[in-house]
Amino acid sequence: MDALRHVRARWPEVQVPHGEPLWLLYEIDDLADAVTRSVDLFADGTATRNSIEIEERNGQPCPSLIDTSLADGFGGVDLEAISSEDFASAWIKGTDKPVWNVR
Repeated sequence: MDALRHVRARWPEVQVPHGEPLWLLYEIDDLADAVTRSVDLFADGTATRNSIEIEERNGQPCPSLIDTSLADGFGGVDLEAISSEDFASAWIKGTDKPVWNVR
């Protein structure tokens, strides 16, 4: 059984602030209590992506793309399940954008 699941959430406010994504997609490893990959989809059709692998390119460890447990990080967030194929399609379109371990 695959431990990974894929979900998406719409930006939490009705009016999306300039420069923020309309949709946030996540690959979640429930067993590791971690977000392993993410894709941000913008209204103009562009996408940025991040992963533990991207974050660790400069040698800094990154156990998850969120700095808290899944329960705390996503508690109260309306997550919609998406297929791994839909996530992969969005991932391919994305440009790498590390957040945590930026040089």
